Amino acid sequence: MKALSVWLSSWMLAPVLADGNDSFTFPKFESSTDYFEQSDPDISVGSVNYTHNFGLKDQYSWSQVLDQLDEYHKLFFIVRHAFGVHQCNTPSTDWTCYWQTLDGSDGQVWADALLTPQGVEQSKSLSQQIKSTPELPQPDRHFSSPLRRTLETWEYVWKDVTDKTPLIKEFARETYGIQTESKRHPKSYIKTNWPYVTFEDGFTEADELWSSSKRETGQHRKYRAASLLNDIFEQTSADEKVISLVSHSGLIGSILEVIGHRDYPINNAVLLPVLIQRKKHKTDEYKLSKPDKTFSDICPDKPSLITQGPELTCSAAPYRVSA
Repeated sequence: MKALSVWLSSWMLAPVLADGNDSFTFPKFESSTDYFEQSDPDISVGSVNYTHNFGLKDQYSWSQVLDQLDEYHKLFFIVRHAFGVHQCNTPSTDWTCYWQTLDGSDGQVWADALLTPQGVEQSKSLSQQIKSTPELPQPDRHFSSPLRRTLETWEYVWKDVTDKTPLIKEFARETYGIQTESKRHPKSYIKTNWPYVTFEDGFTEADELWSSSKRETGQHRKYRAASLLNDIFEQTSADEKVISLVSHSGLIGSILEVIGHRDYPINNAVLLPVLIQRKKHKTDEYKLSKPDKTFSDICPDKPSLITQGPELTCSAAPYRVSA
């Protein structure tokens, strides 16, 4: 077991664990079930009124939620990226086990996928919902995954709403490895195309996490979610009470697991408000005993012959990207 203060800065960007017996300890995180329908297990998922106040229960106001926040409690606005090119497919073994291991085909690129026109419209719709929700508190800090679909989503959702800019967090990214939608561009590319962003300390030029032969486990992703939450609490002051995070379905699912939130489906370009507490005197241990997944773990029945190209149903929306 390693103390948090010793290992966090040096280990945060490590791609894999050398020792399968390693485990790490973070403060315990909990979510409140009081204020939002999405967080209340007594309200069915299908009954959540998301379009009204982002699911805030009628008996509460946003100011009452803010009154609960201090250095141990923050309100997170967690957004899943909008619809991306990597989702423009007819699900098949060919797609999962062959085409998704390539950067693209016939002029279409799904590696580090950009948004589709549908995704752009979803993002703009969410931005309009934010603007038209009375008394909705504005985030004090913004954080984002480094993948292009999250950066585009942040821009379409938040750039016209705030004068603040996002800090890029490596651990906010999607489950990584083998399939190229999870492979990020270099730091210099991100800075060229999103010049207003800032990067966390230690953010590397090249993607040191993604591998064409190994894929991250759910166990490791859960550790990464806890590390990310702890980082955000450490890097924000008590006065910075509302946090915006743009991320991915897999990582968001792990965040919900870490904070004890019920399993809740997050569609593209949906904002999930969650009140998260970091406990002062309680901790959770995250064991990392499982090895990375291999290609054969993901695709035990890889097709022996590919006879036609991928059946894509959409393409990327125009965007100002520079090589």
